[in-house]
Amino acid sequence: MATRHSKLQILFVLLAFRLMVGFIVAGWSPYSILSAHPGRPIAELAPITLAGAFLIVAGAFGYIWCAWDFAMIGLSFGPPLLVARGTYAFVRHPMYFSLILTLFGEGLFFKSWRVLAYACVCWLIAHTFVTLYEEPHMVKKWGSVYERYSAKVPRWIPRMHNTGSW
Repeated sequence: MATRHSKLQILFVLLAFRLMVGFIVAGWSPYSILSAHPGRPIAELAPITLAGAFLIVAGAFGYIWCAWDFAMIGLSFGPPLLVARGTYAFVRHPMYFSLILTLFGEGLFFKSWRVLAYACVCWLIAHTFVTLYEEPHMVKKWGSVYERYSAKVPRWIPRMHNTGSW
């Protein structure tokens, strides 16, 4: 019973942490930007507003889904196995991708160049972190398994079909 309890604790901590980070990056920060510098009115249903709304919904759904996948499959902050199922079978970095998608959606929805600039800066930071630290660390940790995975699964633009294996 103690093992199950500790897995539930790990699951809760992982989900709470990931959701808190997502809220700060894609909720509180854009809200702060928009509070100081409001975008144009969103009342009209222009194509750009609808596209922004779609990206926000898709990004938020994707982020929650990949946080769930990471917590359920990995069960730790440094999982003992390569998480390559669920959302991770479509794109190597679905949490970053989903947050950036949400931010671009918010920039379009609220017609705010400042939020769009914030999205670009967040993407640049994520890309730099991934290419300089995270992926080299994963190659060291998982070796050829990660190299095969990264050869089949794209870094940023998700493939729209899951072949079931990589």
